[in-house]
Amino acid sequence: MRELRDFAGSVSVVVSSCDAFFDAWRPFAFFFRKFWPDCPFPTHLIVNELPVRSDFMRPLAVGEDRGWASNMQSALQRIETPYILYFQEDYFLTGPVNETQLATDFAYAIEQDAASFCFCDLSLLEPEFGRSTDQRFALMPENSKGRTRLQVTLWNRDALASLLVPGENAWHMEARGSERTHGLRMFSYARQDAVPIPYLMSAIVRGLWTPQALALCRAHQFAIRPPFRSALRAGKGARRWARAVGRVRYQFARWRQANAPIDLDS
Repeated sequence: MRELRDFAGSVSVVVSSCDAFFDAWRPFAFFFRKFWPDCPFPTHLIVNELPVRSDFMRPLAVGEDRGWASNMQSALQRIETPYILYFQEDYFLTGPVNETQLATDFAYAIEQDAASFCFCDLSLLEPEFGRSTDQRFALMPENSKGRTRLQVTLWNRDALASLLVPGENAWHMEARGSERTHGLRMFSYARQDAVPIPYLMSAIVRGLWTPQALALCRAHQFAIRPPFRSALRAGKGARRWARAVGRVRYQFARWRQANAPIDLDS
């Protein structure tokens, strides 16, 4: 049976982000270190221009923000491993990673020449997928609309690069990208209770912190700083106002942070 460290030369962790979400970098790093302290893979954080200091997370500075796909294209050109384990900055780990199961899944995905292997239950999007198999994961149908979900996923680096459209944002990739995957073998978990990487899906929604993210941070006595982003609230008007205030606070926080490295290990 293969161990996870056997894939250390084949897989890199890539955390998709941009400077507008720099308040999520420290909590992401905190929960990643807490629940996966012996991760054997090089770990990269996509940033624009803000400086980062960390012993375990390497910044990939891509310059001015040109959108999710363009940023990712620039980052992938600097990744040497043939596979990446994709995260986003607001996917906070909530429990220990099952390394034995993850190694088994990696081995299967690579042996099957998978373009992607998603560690998130597809039946959340397509209920019929979960009913179609009694296995913990399965090959996704060619007509599935969830083939390019940007959840935690093992991607073949070149396959992901081939699907990117310059200027496209993450939402467009999820909505339109599946149409570009004809002929690619793409797998997904069928049961959320079986995934080896437990994580909070989207700590930030509509530009605001979710109650689940704030509760998770409180439970682990972790303070989010700088605190320029408000909590998600009911009502379109309230959310619109909270985002407007957050944008002003972000500009001030960004100005204050410009020349001071963000310490992700503290």
